[in-house]
Amino acid sequence: MIKFQEVSKQYYSDLALDRISFSIEKGDFVFLVGPTGSGKTTIFRLIIRDLLPTEGEIHIGDINVLKLPGNKIRQLRRNVGVIFQDLKLLHDRTVGENVMLPLQFSGVSESDAKSRAEEVLTSVGLGDAFGKFPQQLSGGERQRVAIARALVFDPEVILADEPTGNLDLDTSMQILDLLDKINKTGTTIFMATHNDRIIDTTKKRVIVLEKGKLKEDRKKKGSGDAHHAVETHPEKKQAEHKEKVEEKKAREDGKITLDELVKKEE
Repeated sequence: MIKFQEVSKQYYSDLALDRISFSIEKGDFVFLVGPTGSGKTTIFRLIIRDLLPTEGEIHIGDINVLKLPGNKIRQLRRNVGVIFQDLKLLHDRTVGENVMLPLQFSGVSESDAKSRAEEVLTSVGLGDAFGKFPQQLSGGERQRVAIARALVFDPEVILADEPTGNLDLDTSMQILDLLDKINKTGTTIFMATHNDRIIDTTKKRVIVLEKGKLKEDRKKKGSGDAHHAVETHPEKKQAEHKEKVEEKKAREDGKITLDELVKKEE
C-alpha cells in the first residue's frame, strides 16, 4: 500500500530524510515516532505529493507518486485522508460546514455534502454537533471533527499527524480507539505520535525516526509478521466496506480508487 525506497529529502542545506526505506501493507495500523524535526511530517507530505523527494521512489498502491501527472494528484488525495496536527478547522464555520468543505470543493452538491457530513460526524460520535462551532467543543471533540473531515471520501489510507498531541491520556485513548475502529473496516492507518504511553498500550508496529534516518522498525508484539493484521481482517468486513464505497460513488463525483487511478495511466 505504502512503499518508500531509499527516499531522501533535502531542504537547502538540511537533510530532512536520509535514504528511508519501509513498506506498509493494506489494512495495517502503523505508528511513526521520533522527536520533533526527525522527519515525520515530511514523510506525510511526500505521501500526498505536497513535496517531492530529492532521491528515491514512493509508491502508494501501484502508483509511482513521482510520476503521477499533476492532474491526477487530486484523485490521489481523495484516497489519502489527512488528520492535520493543527486540525485546520475554520472557527468562523460550523462543525458541519468544516466537514462539508472538501466535498463542496470537489463539486458535490450542498445537500449531498450535508448528508455525508452528518453521516461521518455520527460515525465519530458527534451526531449532535453539526450546528456548533469548533470553539464550543472540547479538544477531543475537535479532534473527532478533524477525523470526520478526513473520512468524507472514504479514503483507503488515513495519515494522522499527532492526533493526540494536545490531549490528556484518557481522551487520547478514546481517539486511538476510534482510529482502531476505522482501521478494522480495512482502512490503512499511519499515525505519527510522540506519546509513548499510547504506543506501549498497543501491539502495533512502530517505525522510529531519528535525525531523518530510520532508526528502528519494531514489529507487532506477539507476532513475527509485521503485516499480520491484514491477514486477520474478516473478509466479510472487507466486502461490506467495498459495497459502501460503491454506494457513495455518485455522490463523491468521480472519485476513483488507487487501483483505478493506475489503470487510467496504463
